[in-house]
Amino acid sequence: RGHCIRHHPRNPSNWGRMSNIHGIHGFSANDDNNNGAPSGGGGWGGGGAAPQGGGGWGGYGDLEGQGEIPIPAGHVSLLKVSGGAFPDLCDLFCPRFRYLCFTTIISVIQVIMLVVCMIVGATKFDGAFVKGNDMGGPGPQTFKFMGAKYLPCIQNGEVYRFVTPIVLHGGILHLASNLFFQCRVGFIFELRWGLTNYILTYVLSGLGASYFSCLMSPDTISVGASGALFGLIGADISYLIMNWAYLPGSEKYQELCIVTCILIINFLFGMTGGGQGSIDNSAHFGGLVFGFLIGFALTNLLQAEDPRGKMWRTIGWGSYVGLSLICLPCIFLVVNSNGYC
Repeated sequence: RGHCIRHHPRNPSNWGRMSNIHGIHGFSANDDNNNGAPSGGGGWGGGGAAPQGGGGWGGYGDLEGQGEIPIPAGHVSLLKVSGGAFPDLCDLFCPRFRYLCFTTIISVIQVIMLVVCMIVGATKFDGAFVKGNDMGGPGPQTFKFMGAKYLPCIQNGEVYRFVTPIVLHGGILHLASNLFFQCRVGFIFELRWGLTNYILTYVLSGLGASYFSCLMSPDTISVGASGALFGLIGADISYLIMNWAYLPGSEKYQELCIVTCILIINFLFGMTGGGQGSIDNSAHFGGLVFGFLIGFALTNLLQAEDPRGKMWRTIGWGSYVGLSLICLPCIFLVVNSNGYC
Protein backbone atom coordinates (compact mmCIF):
# COMPACT_ATOMS: atom_id res chain seq x y z
CA ARG A 1 0.00 0.00 0.00
CA GLY A 2 1.35 3.47 0.71
CA HIS A 3 4.06 4.15 -1.74
CA CYS A 4 3.83 0.62 -2.93
CA ILE A 5 3.62 1.31 -6.63
CA ARG A 6 7.19 2.00 -7.55
CA HIS A 7 8.85 2.56 -10.87
CA HIS A 8 12.42 2.80 -11.96
CA PRO A 9 12.41 5.77 -14.33
CA ARG A 10 14.89 4.20 -16.71
CA ASN A 11 12.86 1.06 -17.27
CA PRO A 12 9.15 1.59 -17.98
CA SER A 13 8.56 -2.15 -17.90
CA ASN A 14 9.01 -2.27 -14.14
CA TRP A 15 5.45 -1.20 -13.37
CA GLY A 16 3.70 -3.84 -11.32
CA ARG A 17 1.50 -4.73 -8.45
CA MET A 18 1.60 -3.46 -4.96
CA SER A 19 1.24 -5.66 -1.91
CA ASN A 20 -2.46 -5.18 -1.50
CA ILE A 21 -3.76 -5.86 1.98
CA HIS A 22 -6.15 -8.74 1.56
CA GLY A 23 -7.54 -10.86 4.32
CA ILE A 24 -9.63 -8.10 5.88
CA HIS A 25 -12.75 -9.84 4.65
CA GLY A 26 -11.97 -12.53 7.21
CA PHE A 27 -13.37 -10.32 9.96
CA SER A 28 -16.56 -11.64 11.41
CA ALA A 29 -19.52 -9.39 11.95
CA ASN A 30 -21.15 -8.29 15.13
CA ASP A 31 -23.55 -5.88 16.77
CA ASP A 32 -23.59 -2.41 15.24
CA ASN A 33 -26.17 -0.97 17.53
CA ASN A 34 -23.50 0.94 19.42
CA ASN A 35 -22.65 3.56 16.87
CA GLY A 36 -21.32 6.00 19.40
CA ALA A 37 -17.75 7.21 19.57
CA PRO A 38 -15.54 7.21 22.63
CA SER A 39 -16.10 10.27 24.74
CA GLY A 40 -14.21 13.17 23.21
CA GLY A 41 -12.81 11.11 20.35
CA GLY A 42 -15.52 10.31 17.85
CA GLY A 43 -14.55 12.64 15.07
CA TRP A 44 -17.11 14.26 12.79
CA GLY A 45 -20.41 12.49 12.60
CA GLY A 46 -19.72 10.16 15.50
CA GLY A 47 -22.44 9.27 17.93
CA GLY A 48 -22.69 9.68 21.65
CA ALA A 49 -20.96 8.00 24.54
CA ALA A 50 -20.86 4.32 25.31
CA PRO A 51 -24.06 2.80 26.72
CA GLN A 52 -24.33 3.15 30.46
CA GLY A 53 -24.31 -0.08 32.36
CA GLY A 54 -24.02 -2.13 29.21
CA GLY A 55 -20.55 -3.47 29.83
CA GLY A 56 -18.88 -1.28 27.21
CA TRP A 57 -18.77 -1.41 23.45
CA GLY A 58 -19.63 -4.11 20.97
CA GLY A 59 -22.43 -5.86 22.84
CA TYR A 60 -20.24 -7.55 25.45
CA GLY A 61 -22.25 -6.48 28.46
CA ASP A 62 -23.43 -10.03 29.12
CA LEU A 63 -19.85 -11.22 29.59
CA GLU A 64 -19.49 -9.46 32.91
CA GLY A 65 -19.92 -11.96 35.67
CA GLN A 66 -18.93 -14.84 33.39
CA GLY A 67 -15.18 -14.53 33.98
CA GLU A 68 -14.58 -12.41 30.85
CA ILE A 69 -13.53 -8.78 30.99
CA PRO A 70 -16.16 -6.59 29.31
CA ILE A 71 -14.96 -4.34 26.52
CA PRO A 72 -14.34 -0.97 28.20
CA ALA A 73 -15.89 2.30 27.14
CA GLY A 74 -13.60 3.97 24.64
CA HIS A 75 -12.85 0.78 22.68
CA VAL A 76 -14.67 0.17 19.40
CA SER A 77 -14.47 -3.45 18.32
CA LEU A 78 -12.64 -4.17 15.07
CA LEU A 79 -13.96 -7.73 15.01
CA LYS A 80 -17.69 -7.46 15.40
CA VAL A 81 -19.96 -5.09 13.61
CA SER A 82 -23.51 -6.26 12.98
CA GLY A 83 -25.57 -9.24 13.93
CA GLY A 84 -26.86 -11.95 11.67
CA ALA A 85 -25.22 -14.47 9.41
CA PHE A 86 -25.27 -12.08 6.44
CA PRO A 87 -24.14 -8.55 7.32
CA ASP A 88 -25.14 -5.79 4.94
CA LEU A 89 -22.62 -4.39 2.48
CA CYS A 90 -21.88 -1.31 4.55
CA ASP A 91 -20.96 -3.43 7.56
CA LEU A 92 -18.87 -5.72 5.41
CA PHE A 93 -16.83 -3.11 3.54
CA CYS A 94 -17.00 0.06 5.64
CA PRO A 95 -18.26 -0.66 9.18
CA ARG A 96 -19.37 2.39 11.19
CA PHE A 97 -19.40 4.47 8.03
CA ARG A 98 -20.02 8.20 8.45
CA TYR A 99 -20.09 10.90 5.77
CA LEU A 100 -18.42 13.65 7.77
CA CYS A 101 -15.17 12.09 8.91
CA PHE A 102 -11.54 12.04 7.80
CA THR A 103 -11.68 8.52 6.37
CA THR A 104 -14.49 9.47 3.99
CA ILE A 105 -12.89 12.78 3.01
CA ILE A 106 -9.40 11.37 2.32
CA SER A 107 -10.95 8.51 0.32
CA VAL A 108 -12.87 10.96 -1.87
CA ILE A 109 -9.74 13.06 -2.37
CA GLN A 110 -7.79 9.96 -3.44
CA VAL A 111 -10.47 9.07 -6.01
CA ILE A 112 -10.50 12.62 -7.37
CA MET A 113 -6.71 12.70 -7.59
CA LEU A 114 -6.63 9.48 -9.63
CA VAL A 115 -9.12 10.99 -12.07
CA VAL A 116 -6.98 14.14 -12.28
CA CYS A 117 -3.86 12.03 -12.88
CA MET A 118 -5.62 10.21 -15.72
CA ILE A 119 -6.66 13.50 -17.30
CA VAL A 120 -3.13 14.87 -16.98
CA GLY A 121 -1.69 11.65 -18.40
CA ALA A 122 -4.08 11.72 -21.35
CA THR A 123 -3.51 15.39 -22.20
CA LYS A 124 0.12 15.99 -21.26
CA PHE A 125 1.98 12.66 -21.28
CA ASP A 126 1.53 9.15 -22.68
CA GLY A 127 -2.13 8.47 -21.88
CA ALA A 128 -4.59 7.77 -19.07
CA PHE A 129 -3.84 4.03 -19.36
CA VAL A 130 -0.39 2.87 -20.39
CA LYS A 131 0.61 -0.63 -21.40
CA GLY A 132 3.32 -1.00 -18.77
CA ASN A 133 1.06 -0.14 -15.83
CA ASP A 134 -0.96 -3.24 -14.99
CA MET A 135 -2.72 -1.37 -12.16
CA GLY A 136 -4.79 0.42 -14.78
CA GLY A 137 -3.46 3.97 -14.82
CA PRO A 138 -1.08 6.48 -16.40
CA GLY A 139 2.71 6.29 -16.71
CA PRO A 140 5.45 7.24 -14.24
CA GLN A 141 6.13 10.67 -15.71
CA THR A 142 2.54 11.63 -14.96
CA PHE A 143 2.98 10.72 -11.30
CA LYS A 144 6.33 12.48 -11.13
CA PHE A 145 4.60 15.61 -12.46
CA MET A 146 1.75 15.21 -9.95
CA GLY A 147 4.01 14.99 -6.88
CA ALA A 148 5.10 11.39 -6.43
CA LYS A 149 7.94 10.59 -4.07
CA TYR A 150 11.15 10.99 -6.08
CA LEU A 151 14.39 11.66 -4.23
CA PRO A 152 16.15 13.89 -6.81
CA CYS A 153 13.20 16.29 -6.68
CA ILE A 154 13.05 16.16 -2.87
CA GLN A 155 16.76 16.96 -2.65
CA ASN A 156 16.07 19.81 -5.06
CA GLY A 157 13.75 21.40 -2.48
CA GLU A 158 10.39 19.83 -3.33
CA VAL A 159 9.83 18.53 0.19
CA TYR A 160 6.06 18.37 -0.29
CA ARG A 161 6.77 15.06 -2.05
CA PHE A 162 7.14 13.46 1.38
CA VAL A 163 3.37 13.87 1.84
CA THR A 164 1.68 14.11 -1.57
CA PRO A 165 2.15 10.41 -2.47
CA ILE A 166 -0.51 9.60 0.17
CA VAL A 167 -3.26 10.93 -2.12
CA LEU A 168 -1.84 9.50 -5.37
CA HIS A 169 -2.33 5.95 -6.64
CA GLY A 170 -0.85 4.06 -9.55
CA GLY A 171 -4.14 2.99 -11.09
CA ILE A 172 -7.68 1.79 -10.54
CA LEU A 173 -6.69 -1.56 -9.00
CA HIS A 174 -4.14 0.08 -6.73
CA LEU A 175 -6.70 2.60 -5.47
CA ALA A 176 -9.45 0.01 -5.07
CA SER A 177 -7.34 -2.32 -2.93
CA ASN A 178 -6.15 0.53 -0.71
CA LEU A 179 -9.66 1.93 -0.32
CA PHE A 180 -10.96 -1.49 0.67
CA PHE A 181 -8.53 -1.73 3.56
CA GLN A 182 -8.79 1.95 4.47
CA CYS A 183 -12.59 1.84 4.71
CA ARG A 184 -12.63 -1.56 6.42
CA VAL A 185 -10.63 -0.35 9.42
CA GLY A 186 -10.37 3.44 9.08
CA PHE A 187 -13.79 4.38 10.44
CA ILE A 188 -13.24 2.16 13.48
CA PHE A 189 -9.74 3.44 14.22
CA GLU A 190 -10.98 7.01 13.85
CA LEU A 191 -13.66 6.35 16.46
CA ARG A 192 -11.18 4.64 18.77
CA TRP A 193 -8.41 7.20 18.71
CA GLY A 194 -10.28 10.41 17.95
CA LEU A 195 -10.23 12.63 14.89
CA THR A 196 -7.04 14.59 15.55
CA ASN A 197 -4.99 11.60 16.69
CA TYR A 198 -6.16 9.51 13.75
CA ILE A 199 -5.22 12.20 11.20
CA LEU A 200 -1.80 12.67 12.81
CA THR A 201 -1.17 8.91 12.87
CA TYR A 202 -2.16 8.60 9.20
CA VAL A 203 -0.05 11.52 7.98
CA LEU A 204 3.00 10.91 10.19
CA SER A 205 3.06 7.23 9.16
CA GLY A 206 2.94 8.31 5.52
CA LEU A 207 5.89 10.63 6.19
CA GLY A 208 7.86 7.78 7.71
CA ALA A 209 7.09 5.61 4.69
CA SER A 210 8.54 8.31 2.42
CA TYR A 211 11.65 8.60 4.59
CA PHE A 212 12.42 4.89 4.33
CA SER A 213 11.61 4.83 0.61
CA CYS A 214 14.03 7.71 -0.02
CA LEU A 215 16.76 5.94 1.95
CA MET A 216 16.32 2.45 0.51
CA SER A 217 14.84 3.10 -2.95
CA PRO A 218 16.20 6.52 -3.90
CA ASP A 219 15.80 6.17 -7.68
CA THR A 220 12.17 5.05 -7.73
CA ILE A 221 9.00 7.04 -8.34
CA SER A 222 6.52 5.93 -5.67
CA VAL A 223 2.87 6.69 -4.99
CA GLY A 224 0.11 5.33 -2.77
CA ALA A 225 -1.34 5.41 0.72
CA SER A 226 -0.02 1.99 1.68
CA GLY A 227 2.72 3.35 3.93
CA ALA A 228 0.09 5.28 5.89
CA LEU A 229 -2.13 2.19 6.04
CA PHE A 230 0.73 0.03 7.29
CA GLY A 231 1.21 2.79 9.86
CA LEU A 232 -2.36 2.30 11.06
CA ILE A 233 -1.58 -1.38 11.61
CA GLY A 234 1.58 -0.45 13.52
CA ALA A 235 -0.35 2.03 15.65
CA ASP A 236 -3.00 -0.60 16.37
CA ILE A 237 -0.28 -2.91 17.68
CA SER A 238 0.87 -0.10 20.00
CA TYR A 239 -2.74 0.40 21.08
CA LEU A 240 -3.08 -3.29 21.93
CA ILE A 241 0.20 -3.28 23.88
CA MET A 242 -0.80 -0.27 25.98
CA ASN A 243 -4.31 -1.56 26.69
CA TRP A 244 -3.63 -5.29 26.85
CA ALA A 245 -4.71 -5.61 30.49
CA TYR A 246 -8.01 -3.81 29.89
CA LEU A 247 -9.32 -5.82 26.95
CA PRO A 248 -11.03 -9.23 27.13
CA GLY A 249 -8.90 -12.13 25.96
CA SER A 250 -11.23 -13.09 23.12
CA GLU A 251 -11.03 -9.56 21.74
CA LYS A 252 -7.33 -8.85 22.02
CA TYR A 253 -6.04 -12.23 20.88
CA GLN A 254 -8.29 -12.34 17.82
CA GLU A 255 -7.37 -8.81 16.79
CA LEU A 256 -3.65 -9.44 17.32
CA CYS A 257 -3.91 -12.62 15.25
CA ILE A 258 -5.65 -10.79 12.40
CA VAL A 259 -3.13 -7.94 12.41
CA THR A 260 -0.22 -10.39 12.43
CA CYS A 261 -1.67 -12.38 9.53
CA ILE A 262 -2.17 -9.20 7.50
CA LEU A 263 1.46 -8.24 7.99
CA ILE A 264 2.84 -11.71 7.22
CA ILE A 265 0.76 -12.12 4.06
CA ASN A 266 1.68 -8.69 2.72
CA PHE A 267 5.38 -8.93 3.46
CA LEU A 268 5.52 -12.40 1.88
CA PHE A 269 3.75 -11.01 -1.16
CA GLY A 270 6.17 -8.09 -1.14
CA MET A 271 9.14 -10.44 -1.17
CA THR A 272 7.89 -11.87 -4.46
CA GLY A 273 7.76 -8.36 -5.90
CA GLY A 274 4.11 -8.83 -6.76
CA GLY A 275 5.21 -10.66 -9.85
CA GLN A 276 7.25 -7.86 -11.43
CA GLY A 277 9.48 -6.50 -8.65
CA SER A 278 7.72 -3.14 -8.37
CA ILE A 279 6.56 -3.14 -4.76
CA ASP A 280 8.19 -0.54 -2.54
CA ASN A 281 8.71 -2.71 0.53
CA SER A 282 10.85 -0.02 2.12
CA ALA A 283 7.84 2.32 2.21
CA HIS A 284 5.68 -0.40 3.75
CA PHE A 285 8.27 -1.15 6.40
CA GLY A 286 8.81 2.55 7.10
CA GLY A 287 5.11 3.16 7.54
CA LEU A 288 4.81 0.20 9.89
CA VAL A 289 7.78 1.28 12.04
CA PHE A 290 6.81 4.94 12.27
CA GLY A 291 3.16 4.04 12.87
CA PHE A 292 4.15 1.69 15.67
CA LEU A 293 6.24 4.40 17.33
CA ILE A 294 3.72 7.22 17.00
CA GLY A 295 0.96 4.87 18.14
CA PHE A 296 2.35 5.00 21.68
CA ALA A 297 1.96 8.79 21.59
CA LEU A 298 -1.40 9.16 19.86
CA THR A 299 -3.68 6.15 20.36
CA ASN A 300 -5.95 6.30 23.37
CA LEU A 301 -5.41 4.75 26.78
CA LEU A 302 -8.56 3.00 27.96
CA GLN A 303 -7.65 3.74 31.58
CA ALA A 304 -6.79 7.42 31.88
CA GLU A 305 -5.31 6.86 35.34
CA ASP A 306 -2.83 4.27 34.08
CA PRO A 307 0.48 5.25 35.75
CA ARG A 308 2.39 4.22 32.64
CA GLY A 309 0.51 6.69 30.44
CA LYS A 310 3.14 9.42 30.57
CA MET A 311 5.86 6.86 29.91
CA TRP A 312 4.07 5.59 26.79
CA ARG A 313 3.65 9.13 25.45
CA THR A 314 7.28 9.99 26.08
CA ILE A 315 8.47 6.81 24.37
CA GLY A 316 6.20 7.42 21.38
CA TRP A 317 7.10 11.03 20.67
CA GLY A 318 10.75 10.63 21.60
CA SER A 319 11.32 7.61 19.35
CA TYR A 320 9.39 9.11 16.40
CA VAL A 321 11.24 12.42 16.54
CA GLY A 322 14.58 10.69 17.14
CA LEU A 323 14.21 8.36 14.16
CA SER A 324 13.09 11.27 11.97
CA LEU A 325 16.18 13.26 12.97
CA ILE A 326 18.31 10.33 11.87
CA CYS A 327 16.52 9.83 8.55
CA LEU A 328 16.29 13.43 7.33
CA PRO A 329 20.02 14.31 7.38
CA CYS A 330 20.77 11.02 5.63
CA ILE A 331 18.18 11.78 2.94
CA PHE A 332 19.60 15.21 2.15
CA LEU A 333 23.29 14.74 2.91
CA VAL A 334 24.22 11.08 2.52
CA VAL A 335 22.05 9.30 -0.05
CA ASN A 336 22.96 9.84 -3.69
CA SER A 337 20.45 9.46 -6.47
CA ASN A 338 21.27 8.66 -10.08
CA GLY A 339 18.27 10.51 -11.47
CA TYR A 340 17.43 14.14 -12.03
CA CYS A 341 14.39 16.25 -11.32
